[in-house]
Amino acid sequence: YQQSNFQPQQQQQQQQQSHPQYASDIKYAKQMEEKSDEEQSAANTQIKRSILINWALQPPNLNVLRPIDQLITSIHTAMPPAFGVPGHNYFSKFTPIPHSDLVVSAAMGNHPDETKLKKAVRKVRVFLHPDKLPRDLSAEQSFIARMLWDITSDSWEEFLKHKDELDWIRS
Repeated sequence: YQQSNFQPQQQQQQQQQSHPQYASDIKYAKQMEEKSDEEQSAANTQIKRSILINWALQPPNLNVLRPIDQLITSIHTAMPPAFGVPGHNYFSKFTPIPHSDLVVSAAMGNHPDETKLKKAVRKVRVFLHPDKLPRDLSAEQSFIARMLWDITSDSWEEFLKHKDELDWIRS
């Protein structure tokens, strides 16, 4: 009777040693997770700053988005590998859009054709859409993709708003 009673106690001790469930262990494990969340947040903040300063905002004041045609033709420079984020096969599949593909003709000026620009914006937004991204992207890679998608969306809306204002003034 004593030996059979001793065995379950021994098994309990072994289980406790292999799976520590002490409050202090859980507390420190959570602190490690929080630290990694803080590190992730700091990395995202640095990536966001780099994208905005180096790609999205217009110098010298950096308080206005660049025109949509400039963003679309240079978006490949902001995709991983960029800003210290490692590359992924998915981003290498994107074909850069040259500015000449957006312009009707040089004689008409260097302004983008709205239908060609709309097609290019749609191409970029489909490529970067959060639902279309591969599941194996790192947190930083998916953060960059979401950020680029948001910025191009905002810039496109700004373009349409400005175009509507100009159309109203012209008529």
